[in-house]
Amino acid sequence: MGKQDSREQKFPHPERRSAMLALLLILALLLPLPLLAQNSAPSQNGVTGLAVSPADPAALVAGTLNAPAVAGLYRSLDAGRSWSASGTPLPANTAISAVVYDPQNANLVLAVDGGVGNLFISEDGGQNWRQEPSINSVLSANSAVGRFFARVEGGRTAFYAGTRFDGVLRSLDGGRTWERFSGGMQGEGLRVRSFADKAGVLYAGTHDGLYRLLPDALSWQAVTTFPAGTIVRGLEVLDGRIYAGTFNTGLYVSDNGVTWSQDTGFPLGVSIYDLAPAGYQMAAGTDTGIWFLQGAQWQQATVNGNAYAGAVFRMATAPSLPGVVYAGTERDWVLRSIDGGATFRGISEMTPLIPALVPPPPTATPTVTPTPTETPTPTETATPTFTPTPTETPTPLPPTATPTETATPTETPTPTDTPTETPTPTETPTRDPNAPTETPTATPTETPTETPTATPTDTPTPSPTLPPTDTPTPAPPTPTPTVTPTPTPSPVQAIAANLVQLPPIWVGGGVVLLVVVLIAGLAVARGPQEL
Repeated sequence: MGKQDSREQKFPHPERRSAMLALLLILALLLPLPLLAQNSAPSQNGVTGLAVSPADPAALVAGTLNAPAVAGLYRSLDAGRSWSASGTPLPANTAISAVVYDPQNANLVLAVDGGVGNLFISEDGGQNWRQEPSINSVLSANSAVGRFFARVEGGRTAFYAGTRFDGVLRSLDGGRTWERFSGGMQGEGLRVRSFADKAGVLYAGTHDGLYRLLPDALSWQAVTTFPAGTIVRGLEVLDGRIYAGTFNTGLYVSDNGVTWSQDTGFPLGVSIYDLAPAGYQMAAGTDTGIWFLQGAQWQQATVNGNAYAGAVFRMATAPSLPGVVYAGTERDWVLRSIDGGATFRGISEMTPLIPALVPPPPTATPTVTPTPTETPTPTETATPTFTPTPTETPTPLPPTATPTETATPTETPTPTDTPTETPTPTETPTRDPNAPTETPTATPTETPTETPTATPTDTPTPSPTLPPTDTPTPAPPTPTPTVTPTPTPSPVQAIAANLVQLPPIWVGGGVVLLVVVLIAGLAVARGPQEL
């Protein structure tokens, strides 16, 4: 009896045991439901404003156009997997064209309307917003703001706004007051579409090429070495080089901001909407998808494993986590990449962002490859020095004047006649699909006013300056450092990454199978002890 009592205390009554098994089975069935739930975009509208918190790579704010539904401001705190709408409704006909964080205060976020220039300020990281009317008194009629930029100047944050017709506006008090800051700009140069800071020099991309603002200067200077009349919609700096993405006339690169060359590796006829320095390689959002620069070759990024050619209006990087890039699209909401813009995932396929699994920047391999390429050149220069001496030693030639004349014809091929002819194919970028110019940044009613002016400025002038700028693009030596970064994660990290990337339904199925096996094992283990 003692053994039987102890067995009954150890193993509950069969009815209780069956009830517990039923409860465990119900829990096993309910457990995978959160894992099977798919994330979905909060809006069908195109994303035209996008910014990542300077303090948290998983916190970002997105703003949309006002079609097909009402525009809105949204915030994500889990790296784009889920979004919550702003607690403050926006005025009618608002279309968000730009969003920017204060680089020194992650709680301060500014967003602007691309239709009439209404400004919205959030002081709680993008959850609640208030309208700031001070900017409207500075904007002229029919003008608006299409791009924001912020940088630290003398310990305080300076906000710059690129307008449709008023050049640049500046605020030094967190967006509460604004002033026109467009001295030196004129004509189509007053239509500002992008900003970048290179070593303290602020660059502005306009509908008439580039302008720059030197440190402590109060007036802008036109960059006359850049093709005039070019619409510059993307400006970014990476590794000391400044990249200028244009509307349908290619991509330009400069090491000093003065001498510019066209990147002939970038696909022609592609309109660049935005650029993003992804920590170690440049990515471009275009009308034909996302392109990323790997070594010296531009390649098209994939989304969910497939080639992607949808329009991408905004690109944003995580300042605190290199390699993480977000893309605001026309039809697929916000995409995310953790490998510098090479592969992206849509919202329904995103997994939690784990910083330890983000591939580190491939800084080691690029520094090794340039040195071997330079060492062969001394050996080549040594051998030619021996060949001239044998040819000069036969001194019977001086009596005749013909040998010295033959030397001069050999010098005439060296002036680069052939290089100046080869760049002429690069004049083909001046194709004319200018209709999409203003579609991403403003309301549908804005496109008629923007498009006609973009057409004349985009076509005529880039072509004359393209031939000379094409010669400095001997980029082939750099393809070698292309793909070597990825082997760096350890085997443990690789296994963890594969587990994280598994589809949710597999994880849920595995949990169910594990629970069923445990229940079956428990039942089998208990059965013989009670007989």
